Amino acid sequence: MKKLFLIILSVALSFTGCDISDFGDTNENVNGPLEGNTASLLSGAMTRFSTRQGRPYRITPTLNVQYFMQLVYNDEMLYADYAGSWWQYYVQTLSNLEEVIKIVSDPEAGSDPAIIANGSIENQQAVAMIFKSVVFKHITDLFGDVPYSDALNVETLTPVYDKQEDIYAGMIADVKAARAMIDVDADGPTGDAIYGGDMAKWVKFANSFLMQMAMQLSNVSSSQIDAEAEFASALAHSGGVIETLDEEAWFTFDTQNGFNNPWNWMRPADYGVTQELISSLKGYGDNSVTSNTTFDNRVLVMQQDTSQAGLPYGFLDYGSDVKADVASVLLDPGTPLPLLTAGYTWLNRAEAAARGWTSENVIELLSNGILASYASMSAIYDPDDALQLGDGATYALARVADAGSVGELQVIGEEKWVALYPLGYTAWAEWRRTEIPVLVPAADAINNGQIPRRYNYPSDESTLNSSNYQAGVSGLSPASDNNTSRMWWDQ
Repeated sequence: MKKLFLIILSVALSFTGCDISDFGDTNENVNGPLEGNTASLLSGAMTRFSTRQGRPYRITPTLNVQYFMQLVYNDEMLYADYAGSWWQYYVQTLSNLEEVIKIVSDPEAGSDPAIIANGSIENQQAVAMIFKSVVFKHITDLFGDVPYSDALNVETLTPVYDKQEDIYAGMIADVKAARAMIDVDADGPTGDAIYGGDMAKWVKFANSFLMQMAMQLSNVSSSQIDAEAEFASALAHSGGVIETLDEEAWFTFDTQNGFNNPWNWMRPADYGVTQELISSLKGYGDNSVTSNTTFDNRVLVMQQDTSQAGLPYGFLDYGSDVKADVASVLLDPGTPLPLLTAGYTWLNRAEAAARGWTSENVIELLSNGILASYASMSAIYDPDDALQLGDGATYALARVADAGSVGELQVIGEEKWVALYPLGYTAWAEWRRTEIPVLVPAADAINNGQIPRRYNYPSDESTLNSSNYQAGVSGLSPASDNNTSRMWWDQ
């Protein structure tokens, strides 16, 4: 019976299988929009970037810089060498931004009421270009050489891995081009989820971000990029840089519509604050990794119970009844998260001055960075002043004194580590560049006791994009797809 059925089926297919049918618009949504709405695309990209969850997208970098430790499921804390993930950066984040740029770059866009209703064409493009570089910086700083120049070409299934030096050159060029497009007197993008279309603030962001990228290249020489000159040029730009709380870039979360602070996803029972962080901020205790000996009130926004000492980083087993609770404010669904702050920008300026890149006063800039960090954390994490953080003036004076004894670059690096909390990605990039503070690798590490320098490439790249994957691996030192290999700027 089964054999007969197969014979009948094969005969039927012989009459119909080769017919070519035109299904017309059967699979087309004739009621849908003909092109994307630029406001929705921009807002969607920013929201997706800010709300991404999961261990590789949120938690792992904070483990690598020892903000947090893992009580269970502790592969990341012990430096397991496994494949990373980048698809959430490329899909509906970078692709959205590229679509905005494509739409507004059409010569007819300026006469389309639906497009110009979302703001000045130039300003829409500028913000999309700047934010596109923000996302690409995350990707290349995590992996090394990555798809960049043709990564967003929908017709390319096996994109080339661009050299990290070329990527940085491209990002810097794009941000400078975007900055030149900005008209601060014209309407900003309707979909701007960070500054609400305030283009003067986007100019300050662009300059501060250019300084951040230039500083990331402080240890390498480049035939394409003069990092010192780029830093100085951005600092001298007439549009200014981020200096005050109201100029900072923060992600705010629309909890009523289900867009929560992604740290709300973290299961508190699985994580704790490290003893290294708590002791360093308190200025006493075991496992301190900084030169600080003065109580830093910012510790009050990092741990739930200030009587707890935190837990030492990097052990396989911590036993039972251990406590190192992460402060509840970080886990609250409505708590904003930083993208680029005044404190970090002041500290980048302090480092540039200490390196001789500028003639600014190092000590004044260091103090400003600490005071600005206090202002941010007070306003965002303690708006009702319940914790009474203070303004940080006493602490700043003590750290200025420390800079005179242990060295300016060391104290600046240590203060960046504190000021960047909980922004693990940037803190990890800073630590790999400077190795400040002096972090001790996990005691029970499973990768020969080395703090990771990168993420391994996604697992399917070696098979689906093999030749370009191999080219990317060849750019590492050593040329091996491991988490201890170093990328171009990590020299």
